[in-house]
Amino acid sequence: MTTKTKVTAKLEQLSCPDCANMIARVVAKIKGVEEAEVRYTTSKLIVTYDTVVTSWDSIAQSVAKLGYKILSKTTGS
Repeated sequence: MTTKTKVTAKLEQLSCPDCANMIARVVAKIKGVEEAEVRYTTSKLIVTYDTVVTSWDSIAQSVAKLGYKILSKTTGS
């Protein structure tokens, strides 16, 4: 049974590449997150995390605390 999941989330439009980098750094520091990437040009957050250690809600709350809204998300393997 795998406990890892990959989520791609559409963020509200980012205002600058530095904002994308900041979000990626903050999310990457969450315990259980293995990989976090934010693509500025498409405003997408791609995160792989261990569902035993953290939850999507925790990740989404961290993004919200930075002042960004998640518009939608899709889960992949």
